[in-house]
Order: sequence, then C-alpha cells, then structure tokens
Amino acid sequence: MSTPLTRRDFLRLTSITLLGLPLKPLPPDDRETPLYYGRVIFVYLTVYGRPSVYGRTMALHELETVLPIYAEVEGEDKNAYNNKWYRTRDGYIHSTNVQPVDIRPNPPALISKPRLGEITLPYTDSYLRPDYASNTAHRLYYGSTHWVSGSKVDGRNRTWYELLNDRGGDNYYVPVAAVRLIASDELNPLSPNAVNKSIRIDTTAQTITAYEDEAPVLTARTSSGGEFGSGKDFRTPLGDYVIDRKRPSRHMAAGDLAADDSYDLPGVPWVSYFNGGIAIHGTYWHNDYGRAWSHGCINVSPQDAKWFYRWTLPAAPADRPLIQARGTPVTVV
Repeated sequence: MSTPLTRRDFLRLTSITLLGLPLKPLPPDDRETPLYYGRVIFVYLTVYGRPSVYGRTMALHELETVLPIYAEVEGEDKNAYNNKWYRTRDGYIHSTNVQPVDIRPNPPALISKPRLGEITLPYTDSYLRPDYASNTAHRLYYGSTHWVSGSKVDGRNRTWYELLNDRGGDNYYVPVAAVRLIASDELNPLSPNAVNKSIRIDTTAQTITAYEDEAPVLTARTSSGGEFGSGKDFRTPLGDYVIDRKRPSRHMAAGDLAADDSYDLPGVPWVSYFNGGIAIHGTYWHNDYGRAWSHGCINVSPQDAKWFYRWTLPAAPADRPLIQARGTPVTVV
C-alpha cells in the first residue's frame, strides 16, 4: 500500500528552491510515495497511457524536467532490447528517456584536504565564482563525481564547494547542498581475497560479467562503442586486455562541440581503463543499455560502474585521483 507524501518529503523537495538552485521537480501525487525520480534527458518526453509507444499520449515534458517514478514495469513489446518502462504521473514513460535520480540535499562540511564528492540532486549548475550572479561553468548531473578542494562562504553566509577542474583551467563552485562527500570506507575493495578475477564483455549481447575463478558473480547491461555512419566507427576493439589504471572521476571531452560526435562530460564516475583511453565507466547522459551507444567505452549505470571499480584490481584508495598498475584481465568479444 502506498503512503502519502510526508511533510519531511515536501520540505526536502522545496528546500532546493530556497537554496537558490534551479531545480524544480514536479511534485508527486500526494497519495503515493515515489521509488525515486527521473530526469528527462531528451528534448521532450512522451507520457503514454500504457507501457507502449502505441498507447495514448497523456502528457509531454521538456528536457531536464524531473518526474516522480512510482514503479518499474515491463513494456508490451516483449522483443524490445530494452523493455523497461516507468510509471509516473499521468501514465508511463520508457526508461531510455530518463536518468534515474534522487533528490538528497546535503549539509555543509569542513574540507581540510581534497575529498571525492558525488552529486545527489538531479542536476546543479556550477559557477566560476561562489556567487549565483557569476557566469556558469558546467551543469553537473546526478551520480557524477568530482574532487572537492575546499569550501567558501559568500556574502550571504551561503557555503559553496570548490571543485577541481581536472582538464585544466579555472576551478568552479557549486552549492554544498548538491554534493555528498564520499567516506573512504565506501570504496573498500570488494572480494579482496578472491582468486582469478576476470571480466568478459559481450558486445553482441551488450553485457559485462565479472568472474571469480570462472564462476560469474555479477552481470550488468552495457552500451559498448557504436558505428554511426561513414568514418564514425567507434566500436569497442575486441581482444584481451587488463585494467591498468583507474580514476574515480574524469572530465571527458573530445571534438568541436558544434559537431554531432563531440562531447563534454565533467565528472564521469568510476572509470576503469583497460585499453588506452577505453574504459568501463558510469553514465549519466543516457539510460539506454542494451545497444551500442558509446565512442568506444563500456557504458554502465553509475551503480554498476562503482561496483566494478571496487571489485577489480588494482585497488583504488578513496584519496587517490589516479592509480596505475596491472590488474584484472578483460576480454572483449
């Protein structure tokens, strides 16, 4: 039985507006509590009367709208590579079109040395100075990770975190409410005593599987590198490799942003490299696992990426922005 939206939940939703953040989620039905929320990641989103693209159109929502998600359901197209739908206000939306998010504001904390942090709001803008009147730097999204170098208090007694720009240039600032500082024990290695760890990535089935002594321990859906027309072959190279370096956060960017194959992605979380610049990493810009989508990397959900980051070798301490050593074997087929 669903429970109504509590006063605490309501205050949590409205507090982000009081903090000056641009986020304005659509409130949930007061008769039902959301499992989580979904941020619209395409130009517009259609809400259908049933979990099918042949259903009646019930509503349209713009990019960055934040919707309550009440249930995960199977769609009517049993043969679809991605048949996950979400029940939201007014009907059903396909999972491809939204990023699962939550709304969790955070209290300020003292920063004595750089700390790894995670965005816990659907999105937040960053600024070149700790001031809402300053020019914006990047929009940062739920699940992305960033190195927090310190904190500053502005003239209105509001606390900001300073985030390191790991591609060079000026650092930028975000309201503390948007960032959860990650405790060191949260990145303790998983199965540290397991022997013969290995990873198999199947680019046909679009899966990644972790093995311990040839027994599978976790399988997740992926989006590997795709082919996007003439001269744009980004398919993940097949072969045998090893995890050889890791970053818990990386600003990934390439190309002229006016081109359709360029990208600029600050705070890509839980990056485990195995073939030069090709890596297993978390993804906040799409939720369409099960088909080739990337520029060569293995896209997985931020939660799965964090699991692989902790499980694979080399072990990566929480206070290290980069670790390099020969580690877990990876086979791409």
